Amino acid sequence: EAQGVKIYPALHRPANFIEQALNSLEQSLVIAAILILAILYLFLRDWRSAFITFLAIPLSLLAATVVLDRMGQSLNTMTLGGFAVALGVLVDDAIIGIENVLRRLSENAKLADPRPRLSVIRDATLEVRGPVVYATLVVIAVFLPQLFSTSVQGHFVGPLALAFILAVLASLGVALTAAPALSALMLNARDAHADFGWILRLKDWQRRGIEGARKNFRLVLIALGILTVVAIAVLPFLQSTFMPDFREGHFVMQVDASTPGMSLEEMAAVGRRISAEILALPYIATASQQIGRAEMGEDTSGPHQSEFHIEMKPDAQVDQKEAEDALREIGSHYPGLQIDVRTFLGDRIDESLTGATADISVKIFGDQLDTLDSAAHQIVGALGGTEGITDLQFKPQSGTPTLAIQLDAAALAANGLKAGDVLDAVQSDYAGATVGQTYAGVRAVNVVLLLPPGGRDRPELLSSLLIAGPLGPVPLAQVARITPTDTRYTVTHDGGQRFDAVTFNVSGRSLQATVNEAKDRVAALKLPAGVYVEFTGEAAAQEAAQLQMLLYTGFALILIGLILFVCFRWRVHTWLVLVNLPFSLIGSVAAIAATGVGLSLGATVGLVTVFGVSARNAILLLAHYEHLVDNEGADWSAVTVLRGAQERLIPILMTAAVTALGLMPLALGMNRPGQEIEGPMAVTVLGGLVSSTLLNLVVLPALAERFGGRKGRAPDA
Repeated sequence: EAQGVKIYPALHRPANFIEQALNSLEQSLVIAAILILAILYLFLRDWRSAFITFLAIPLSLLAATVVLDRMGQSLNTMTLGGFAVALGVLVDDAIIGIENVLRRLSENAKLADPRPRLSVIRDATLEVRGPVVYATLVVIAVFLPQLFSTSVQGHFVGPLALAFILAVLASLGVALTAAPALSALMLNARDAHADFGWILRLKDWQRRGIEGARKNFRLVLIALGILTVVAIAVLPFLQSTFMPDFREGHFVMQVDASTPGMSLEEMAAVGRRISAEILALPYIATASQQIGRAEMGEDTSGPHQSEFHIEMKPDAQVDQKEAEDALREIGSHYPGLQIDVRTFLGDRIDESLTGATADISVKIFGDQLDTLDSAAHQIVGALGGTEGITDLQFKPQSGTPTLAIQLDAAALAANGLKAGDVLDAVQSDYAGATVGQTYAGVRAVNVVLLLPPGGRDRPELLSSLLIAGPLGPVPLAQVARITPTDTRYTVTHDGGQRFDAVTFNVSGRSLQATVNEAKDRVAALKLPAGVYVEFTGEAAAQEAAQLQMLLYTGFALILIGLILFVCFRWRVHTWLVLVNLPFSLIGSVAAIAATGVGLSLGATVGLVTVFGVSARNAILLLAHYEHLVDNEGADWSAVTVLRGAQERLIPILMTAAVTALGLMPLALGMNRPGQEIEGPMAVTVLGGLVSSTLLNLVVLPALAERFGGRKGRAPDA
């Protein structure tokens, strides 16, 4: 301020949204931690076991955070979201080992010649190590496509997938090292409690459910098959979005004069009127205007183009969509201006995809500029009124008013002048020429020579501009002809070809459905010869991302199949796990449809998470069956199937409960800033947990009994 510069730190500060998002997510994780501790004690009814299990969470997350830091990653909304998704797996890793340790300690205490406690704990831990390792590898394989995706979506979800994978790997290490050590210090046979009240009732319900599935096996399979087919068939009809609308409360209003040539002063005057209307809204905190861009910069624009950055108040009691509509209404008060309102992040993402600040850019390629303009006007007419299309715009590359100076070579020679003399005079008088420096205190200030504002702003005075020559000053009009003309401000190129662009946003309708209709309308037009059209933007990026994800998912499925092939001695169990996965879609699709979150980025991550958790639970259950038959000598029968299912009941329920409680605050607060991806993800996972948990506890045992039966045999050497 001492140098005449006043700073407004609250203007154009995207960090506000980041801080809000982190605070919101941190609150959700704290609430989740308290709920998880309560549910652990509720299931285990022993504070020592609950403490060891709960301790696995901070130890695993701390180790994952250290690795993230070494990899140059920060703790942000996406990495914290990955930790939230991993909570169920972290607890499951610990509870599997602890439960087995307690069971083996209890059995050992009943022996006439008990073995040493440490030997029992070591063997009990190693007993479940194999299945846990394979189950962890499968969960990691499920998330690998998200980690390696190079799309815009991949850049958002990649940190989440990385955080999840690191947390799960750390959890595996904790389960095989810290948990057994703590068990040796804190647990003994007395801590193994018999099943109590509601656990017994749950096991009774499970028994009746398995018996019902066994008796009505064909009906259950048909019903599941129909529901799965319906869920898969519904997926393409769910409203799909490339990226969510971030509730950042920071808008960018693009203002473009219909015709270039508007002066800086005129745009500033209009901007003051627009700003006054914006600031009159009770929920708006700040508004700032940026007019044009530097001519020597990478992204140039003239004073006829302006950009407003608008911040909502943190405690604003109004929906962001309502505020956005109000800003558009203000823009409609100025018919000579084209207005486009976007959130800051949406604006930057779209600009990186299309070069335009809109969801979709229809690029019209050709050679003749007038022909391109004509085709663009045809497309605007065809797309007008299309459901879902908003902010439909064509910014014609209209001529900017200019003065052309054509030099008279004979007149120049007669006055002893060269063309460079005229250029230097015009350059210095209108753009300015640095002729020296002076000092203001300790600061060096350039001295620039140019005409006063009154002289530069009047085009008619250009003809009387004096050019210094060897024969004396000469008026410019004496050596040149000055004519007014129009010159295009910019001529845009892509791949070396000229193009015009028609842009629009999508609201209230599926992105893909809107773009498909727009393509049909454009295809029906008879465009000029030599002109062709290309749709770019979120729809194209979404399609490319989906194709890439399908390819990566195919590789992941092959990897999962190989892991399962190595994991199971009974090959049919590999197929049971793979067949079980589509069934878990039922609950997720139902949750997406019921809540209206659509097939968004978060919902897609949620589906991946459900697949991972469902596959993990299925692997551990089927591996436990193999252990009972191959290692404990049990016969393959309905009794063994029920025993194995009931021994896995508590771990599966605890995994589901902990995951659900970890994600519940995110689902309930999905309208809060920073939870635009995690909220739909949590809703999708919660729905999938319901169906996948029921399937793993009731239907999978019935399937295993029918298709996985085999005589017990000795373990492999």
